[in-house]
Amino acid sequence: MKILKNKSNKFSRQKIIKIVISLVCVALIGGGCYMGFSVFQQIKDFDIKNLTATSTSRILDANGKVIYKFGTATGEYVKYDDLPEVLIDAVVSAEDSRYFIHDGFDIPRIIKAFLTNITHRGTIAGGSTITQQLIKKTYYPDEERTIQRKIGEVILSIEATKQTSKKKVMELYLNKIYFGRSQQTIGIYSASHYYFDKNPQDLTLPEAALLAGAINSPYWYDPFTDLTKATNRRNTILNLMYQHGYITKEQCEATKKVPIANTLKSNPIAQNQDYASYVDRVVREVKEKTNYDPTKTNMTIYTYMDKDIQERLDEISESKDYNYIRTNGTQVGSAVVSAKDGRIVGLLSARDYKNGLMDYAYRSYHQPGSSIKPILDYAPAFEYLYWSTGHTADDSEFTQGGWSPKNWDKQVHGDVSLEEALGNSWNLAAIHTFAAVEKEIGKDRLQTWLKNLGYTINDKINKNGLNTSWAIGGWDDGVTPLQQAAAYATISNGGTYIEPHAVDKIVINTTGETVNIDKDAQANAKQVMTEATAFLIRKVMTDYVKSGDYSSYTTVGALDDNIGAKTGTTNDAKDKWFCAYNPDYAWATWNGGTEKGISLSNTNDAKKISEDIARLLHRRGVKNEYKTPNTVVEEKMVIGSYPYKSPSSSTPSSMVRSAWFVKGHTPNETDTKTYSLEDLTSFSASISSSKEIEVQFAAYSGQYKVNYVVTIEHNGQTVATETLESNSGKLSYQPSEAGVYKITGYYKEKDGSMTSNKLSREITIQEEKKPEETQQTTETPENSSNQQQNNANQNNNNQTTNNQQQNQGNQNTTTQTPAQQ
Repeated sequence: MKILKNKSNKFSRQKIIKIVISLVCVALIGGGCYMGFSVFQQIKDFDIKNLTATSTSRILDANGKVIYKFGTATGEYVKYDDLPEVLIDAVVSAEDSRYFIHDGFDIPRIIKAFLTNITHRGTIAGGSTITQQLIKKTYYPDEERTIQRKIGEVILSIEATKQTSKKKVMELYLNKIYFGRSQQTIGIYSASHYYFDKNPQDLTLPEAALLAGAINSPYWYDPFTDLTKATNRRNTILNLMYQHGYITKEQCEATKKVPIANTLKSNPIAQNQDYASYVDRVVREVKEKTNYDPTKTNMTIYTYMDKDIQERLDEISESKDYNYIRTNGTQVGSAVVSAKDGRIVGLLSARDYKNGLMDYAYRSYHQPGSSIKPILDYAPAFEYLYWSTGHTADDSEFTQGGWSPKNWDKQVHGDVSLEEALGNSWNLAAIHTFAAVEKEIGKDRLQTWLKNLGYTINDKINKNGLNTSWAIGGWDDGVTPLQQAAAYATISNGGTYIEPHAVDKIVINTTGETVNIDKDAQANAKQVMTEATAFLIRKVMTDYVKSGDYSSYTTVGALDDNIGAKTGTTNDAKDKWFCAYNPDYAWATWNGGTEKGISLSNTNDAKKISEDIARLLHRRGVKNEYKTPNTVVEEKMVIGSYPYKSPSSSTPSSMVRSAWFVKGHTPNETDTKTYSLEDLTSFSASISSSKEIEVQFAAYSGQYKVNYVVTIEHNGQTVATETLESNSGKLSYQPSEAGVYKITGYYKEKDGSMTSNKLSREITIQEEKKPEETQQTTETPENSSNQQQNNANQNNNNQTTNNQQQNQGNQNTTTQTPAQQ
């Protein structure tokens, strides 16, 4: 039995081996057929005209007009005979040392590539000849490295070598490739002028070696970005030229000693390209979203650039017609997006921006200051705590772990409306709001809230959680203007976040392939806050902007475009923000210091630029309207109540306001509180020689807003009633008759019916002397005696019941007596 079992096992193993071998053969055959079919598909449409075509990528604006052309379209096409021999030698040494002797592909390189493929499971790296690189740029622009692509490159390279000359291939190659970071380095003519301000035929050995060295990795070896890397790479190319016999040892060593800085033109920035801010964003976006490179692949790019908006931003960048953003050590960035679909219509990347420079619109992060408050504090309060627009925020002292933040005016303001809290940018109210939300939902959900709105949170913050200082913009990682514009657009757009994007679609000119970026962005739109939340925070923001009560917003508020906005300033005024939206667009502007010690306390270009954008949009007219969702309702509520209460018949009108609520969270109790004003504790009245009555009240310090009311009675009749806004002043009424006047003062609730107790004072107006009684006479003893008697009688008449001090001229006196309320 044991022997039979072993034979059975042996038979089973043999059978399994045969099956496996058969499957492997089938797989190999199938894979070979598939590969052959794939290669056939790739090469069947080969046409030498595709290699010789001089058309290059183009970028179109929202109206379909060309705004940018790449490569040779921006310069001149250089024939092979106009290329200096030193450049050809340098390029061949750097990229393809056997170029002039192989048939389009180099067997040693191919073998090396396939060996690399075996160890990297299907991915081929390196091994391309100059001809293959030209084929790849034309026929395989997606840069995906596969066996099929590599075989296709080889076959097409052989075919290209048959149909055209080596010189023509080199000519095409050098007119299409990229020599640096900037789009202005595409093609040998553009690169020669960009770096050296000379024609290609005038290039010297060190210049040719620098350009040849950049071909392998133009991003890293751009001398205007990293002089050290560029120098080392140039020297490597010089060594290769020596090894291949193009230069002598002496030439090699002597050229290495030539500083690259001495060969570059003095001004490293080429002439500014129109719409540079927008073009650079488009190129970056196409690379990230499609894996195509418009500098290497012939394509047409359809964008959403609004010509009017972008041109105005470019004018601001160049400071045309006004003196904006000219302080040394400061920069600016701004972004404008369509609120309904996230489409970027304009960008201001920097002051005097040129292609390839540092961008401050979407790649530079800065603390947001108070501009984050609507997003991180109050919108979550509506979302998770179901606050009403009539909610009262707590602007009281706050301390946490030794941190005691302050308001910008160093004061506390107690209970304040949300309009006041945001309009005045009270820090303490924002912090208490943030703390209430954090207590309810936790830090993790707040982080998710920010991520859903497009903000970037690094791993360190993810690990440690949010800090309460984020509530007022103390966010070290910071935000970009484009992120801010997209988040504010979400408020305008009813809570739907759409990733901001500049590109509609790209079309590969050689194949007709289309990649839709906007279609994908709209498909991935996400409701990150409820429509109710977006409506409520939007209502608060648009109300305080259009109220005219807050100086930061009077300009945009006066446009009457339903604008919501928020400013932001960081410590020491290093960063300033102005973020805004209307029903059509959202925009955000940052202005700040790029060097230590820079303060913007005496300027606010972020505000001025955003106001400029708002005026431009106003002139175009607002086309859309905000929607009121069916999940909110407007009702009356008692100010300061929480849980919210409905007013009763005895609730003072000054304590009642109309507010918006999330349905299901309206007031469910009626106000039962007894209301009264504080007592008036002191009141005085006096009259001057010119019969002007002056009054003084004790200033009201209660929670209600009051007026100061004065009534005047004479001979039992009320002759005047006057209302003052402040607690002291002169009355317009002047007594015309002699006698006693009763002056009564009390507090009265503004826009309400409550009154305080009353205090009264009396003043006496003496009858004026007749002219003949004041004529002078010659004094005799008798006259003197009579005059003394008259004076005594007069003094008795002027004495007040309360021994008050005599007023001017011994004619007018006051009497103070309390009156009933």
